[in-house]
Amino acid sequence: MKRELIAGIAVAAVAAGAVELHVNPSAAPDGDGSAARPFATLVGARDGLRAARKAGTVTKDARVDIVLAPGDYVLAAGLALDAQDGGASADAPVTWKAARPGTARIVGACRVPVAACRPVTDPAVLARLPEEAHGKVYEADVAALLPAEQPPMAERFGATPTAPLLFINHKIATLARWPNDDFTSFSKSVDRGAVLKRHAGNSAEYGPGAFIYENPRAKRWNFAQGVWMNGYWTHDWDNYSVRAAAYGVENGTNDVVRLATGVPYGVMGGTWGRKGRRFYVFNLLDELDVPNEWYLDRVAKKLYFYPPNGTLAATDEVFLASLNEPLVKTAGSINHLRLQGLVFEYTYNTGLSLAGQGIQVLDCRVMCCGASGMSVHGNRNVIRGCEIAQVARVGLSVGGGDRRTLQRAETVVEDNHIHDFSMMQRTYAAGVSVSGCGITLRANVIHDAPHMAVIYGGNEHVFEYNNVYRVLLETGDAGAYYTGRDWTTQGNVLRFNYTHDLGAEGELANTMGFYFDDCDCGDAVYGNIFHNVARGILVGGGRDHPIRNNIFSRCLVGLSIDCRGMTWKHWNSMEHGGPSWMLEDKAKALSYTNGVWAERYPRLADIMNDYPREPLYNPVEENIFIDCTKQLLALDGKAPLERMASIARNVVVNTRGTNGVAWAAPDKRIASAFIILNGTTNAPCSFGFADAANGDFRFLPGAEILKVCPGFQVLPLDRIPADAGSKTTRDR
Repeated sequence: MKRELIAGIAVAAVAAGAVELHVNPSAAPDGDGSAARPFATLVGARDGLRAARKAGTVTKDARVDIVLAPGDYVLAAGLALDAQDGGASADAPVTWKAARPGTARIVGACRVPVAACRPVTDPAVLARLPEEAHGKVYEADVAALLPAEQPPMAERFGATPTAPLLFINHKIATLARWPNDDFTSFSKSVDRGAVLKRHAGNSAEYGPGAFIYENPRAKRWNFAQGVWMNGYWTHDWDNYSVRAAAYGVENGTNDVVRLATGVPYGVMGGTWGRKGRRFYVFNLLDELDVPNEWYLDRVAKKLYFYPPNGTLAATDEVFLASLNEPLVKTAGSINHLRLQGLVFEYTYNTGLSLAGQGIQVLDCRVMCCGASGMSVHGNRNVIRGCEIAQVARVGLSVGGGDRRTLQRAETVVEDNHIHDFSMMQRTYAAGVSVSGCGITLRANVIHDAPHMAVIYGGNEHVFEYNNVYRVLLETGDAGAYYTGRDWTTQGNVLRFNYTHDLGAEGELANTMGFYFDDCDCGDAVYGNIFHNVARGILVGGGRDHPIRNNIFSRCLVGLSIDCRGMTWKHWNSMEHGGPSWMLEDKAKALSYTNGVWAERYPRLADIMNDYPREPLYNPVEENIFIDCTKQLLALDGKAPLERMASIARNVVVNTRGTNGVAWAAPDKRIASAFIILNGTTNAPCSFGFADAANGDFRFLPGAEILKVCPGFQVLPLDRIPADAGSKTTRDR
């Protein structure tokens, strides 16, 4: 009775504003949620609010703030929320927030006490460690943290290895590997892997393959004990980890590495991209030789790791994570939930997995996740001002709306800093993955990843004022922004984005800023900047991509429009392309010739009567090309120019002229579509840009280029956030 009275007084005291419930990880276990006697756990706060609502001491329409005191909230299981835990309206949400932003941390891992760690002295272990690592590698008995029997590492996986994961000082630790920062390679396969089973579209399952690897370093690895390899086994856009079964002589051939199981596409099974196939070895105690590497003896439950500076300080954080569920998850749909100023860190699984309406994630940090950072699906949701980093897979997955009716989600993702993602699933795990209808991605900074920054499908999305750089660092045939193989992804707008300094495949130019792959349709491209990009835009055989008022600076190829729909046997073919290439069937599933679809997208509704295999309605107008060296607009030789849209009023700037300087001349078929401005090697000319060579595209007063191209609209550069770490980037 006394406890109920105190809770009632606490609620009444703030009845005029929000109802406040308090949580403190240092509190006694019998708290009531008041400031004087806070709950000790997040589950206690959740259940306390449920009980108060059931008792009527907190009305259903009351605004509720659950205030977390500074400290670590260590979870043994994910915090599960459902419909009863949401708010009544946008004005009366349930808010979980930090008393001081950034000081309350929700953790899904066990701390390895620094006091329990000591430098390795066991002669048998030292004999395996590289000599330069002696005295710098620490060990700890983690049997108490891992009481269950630890399963062996999976033989094959496309993303996160078998639990647990180690985190050191806010970073995902690296399973001891070689090479430490790059790949080694091979160029000859002796067995691509027998085809075990064929599927529709000629896809296949492969048996174990084998290749020749002559590097003598392989002789130091114990293949019987276990050697894992992460590789781009056939394509530069497909990456898998697999155990190597054996190394040695096979059928009279020396230095053969035989994999333990098959990988997609086999080993060098029709390689597209680099000739040499790349891989690195990992999970080897013998290669534990640089800071942030680790190894776990799964039988003895001994942890070995190399601290950041070769010594372990009392302030260092070492966490071991096995929790295989999101830190916070919703069962079904929840309305008007707000998470504000919180830190979610250290988990084997995903940080946040939320679904519902009116969800807001504001000024939070989601870090060190063994799966994805955050998933938010539903309508009228907001993710703003967050940092998502050090995640193994996708940074943020967001979806909503109704594609069938083209009802917009009206979800906004803005002003977030997303970096160091796709750290284990090294392809097709984007910084942001967008699906559904009507989502806005605005003013985000996205950088540092092996593959793409944004992957999307669906309709009526807006991507604007985003700054993307240092992605595509390992991959080929890929785009920083990517969508593809669907006629129905219509109505999307990409405007005023800055995409720069991407990974490149040398003269292959097969990493793109925007990639509209395999007959994708319906993306308007306006006012974007592509700087130091191998290929700015690739339109892969699709249509309805107006490309206007963009800047292509220091690209090998400015943009390309190809005719793969006209020449590839995959097009609309189950036999050759499989279900994913059945473009008309995908459109029929959305009743594309009727109702709102036919009204919104009339050219799509008529596509089967309008040269459906041709790349039509892709106007290229009033774009500026600066110091592009290989091609300006690469057009397929089969391009039906007489039916294609206007290519006109584009400007080419060669700041150092063309005499002895690599420059991209216009295709002779469309030469009249380009006005060429040449400086000289002795007197380079910017023609009005402040410093285009270094990424400053502000126009100077009286810029000559605007006189030559009077239709070009000056870009709102002040709305694009600066690179992270620059002095103009807002404090995060």
